[in-house]
Amino acid sequence: MPPTLYGYIWQNSRRGQVVLCLLTVVVSFLTTLPLELQRRIVDDALPDRRLPLLLLLSGAYLGVLLLQGGLKYSLNVYRGRLVEEITRDLRLIIFDATRPRAAGDHVHHGHEPAKAGAIVSMVASETEDLAGFVGDSFSFPLLQGGTAAFVIGYLLWVQPTIAVFGILLYLPQLVVVPVGQGAINRWTARHVRLVRQIGDLIAQPFTAGRDGASAYRGLVEENLAARVMIYRIKFFLTFFGNFLDAVGPLIVLAVGGWLVMRGGIEVGTLVVFISGFQKLADPWDQLTGFYRMLSNARVKYRLIADTLPDQKAEGRP
Repeated sequence: MPPTLYGYIWQNSRRGQVVLCLLTVVVSFLTTLPLELQRRIVDDALPDRRLPLLLLLSGAYLGVLLLQGGLKYSLNVYRGRLVEEITRDLRLIIFDATRPRAAGDHVHHGHEPAKAGAIVSMVASETEDLAGFVGDSFSFPLLQGGTAAFVIGYLLWVQPTIAVFGILLYLPQLVVVPVGQGAINRWTARHVRLVRQIGDLIAQPFTAGRDGASAYRGLVEENLAARVMIYRIKFFLTFFGNFLDAVGPLIVLAVGGWLVMRGGIEVGTLVVFISGFQKLADPWDQLTGFYRMLSNARVKYRLIADTLPDQKAEGRP
């Protein structure tokens, strides 16, 4: 297996990643069109009571929603198939690398044979977690980052003052999220190792004895503590992100309302900004979630790669 997670992803799914990225760019661009159509309806069609223009803009709005929904459906189905193909390939790699050797074979590069608990954990859950990330590795940050970039660019074009205040709101997450995720990574690695050790004990006949049962209970308690700690950090990050999302509309109403009172902007522009910040909050939250997924996937990929023998040394391409 390649030394890096993205090296493995590109080696095994480059064609699928290119297709996903192309679909993603189109979906990201279409996100800004409903915002402009909303503004045109409120500022152009409604004040002058222009019914034909209202119907035209509403029809265009519906068409954009249908097109974007269809492309998202295609994107998700294609991504799902890619994930399942990667899961299958990983399980085959693990099977080939850990199956019993014929007489005379030997372990390469100082690798000890993987224990039964580690093999079961890798095949049953770790491969699915890792493959799930492979499907999102390129297209997901491109979709969410592209959506956020298009929305921010549009809001800056419409009214820079409100847009700048809103952007500053999300900057604290650039510090809080990496620090919290670093702690989650350490506890995740500990959790995976504990699950493997639990599997090893279950596979051994002496587990039913007093010493084995005591060791098993101890590992289960340690795993419980690790999982609870992961939840505490994870949901604090979620709380922090949700709080910032909730404050966003308040800033728009305060700053935008002040500008409306001064005659600096129209009410329709303020409505568009409220909708725009709702569209911005979701991709921003998704990007922070992706960062957590990336860190977690790197931990699990490293654990799998370190457990398996060198595939090239075993004669695999």
